[in-house]
Amino acid sequence: MRLTILSFLWAGGAMSQKEGGTLLGKWRSVVVSKGGIGAIVDFHADGTFDYSPGAVLGGRYRIEGKSLILALDDGEPEDKQTIESLTAGALRLGPLDFRRVGRAEDAANLLLGVWITVKAMPGMPGTPHGYYYFRRDGRQTFVIPFLTDHCTYAVSGDRIRLTNRQGTKEGPMRWDGAVLTLPWGRNEATFQRF
Repeated sequence: MRLTILSFLWAGGAMSQKEGGTLLGKWRSVVVSKGGIGAIVDFHADGTFDYSPGAVLGGRYRIEGKSLILALDDGEPEDKQTIESLTAGALRLGPLDFRRVGRAEDAANLLLGVWITVKAMPGMPGTPHGYYYFRRDGRQTFVIPFLTDHCTYAVSGDRIRLTNRQGTKEGPMRWDGAVLTLPWGRNEATFQRF
């Protein structure tokens, strides 16, 4: 995998109900750096959210025989990986071994769901693991969270207040179809569910 990693974003987030549906759940940065650095936010019903800056590579996938073909959103050429083995609990893609997180979603399509690398990602600072999210609609997201911050949020009408260890950010939140815009850092950022 081609990843240029080591840049961090400031965090914030929030969820409730709005025109785009529920705010609760996992969201990823729509715009990432040229090296694939972005953020994941996971909003909970209790007014907390988890913020994880890191590598965020989204796109589409398909299976052709024993090959997993990945087409990333960044427009790079397709990446072809060999599925060495796949069971309900284990996946081997080329040299990387993964184990399933949670239960298998579909016995007829064992790839669906969330997978975590068995070992930390090679060449990465600290000991981060990589996660693949394979969805039924043909979308995939690969993330390597550098850290996870536990933060709080509050929603009032179309405004949101995000608080993490670096401070509080408050402002409007907007929906454009399935894209959520939140106040973020010095400006704002867009996220999509994954």
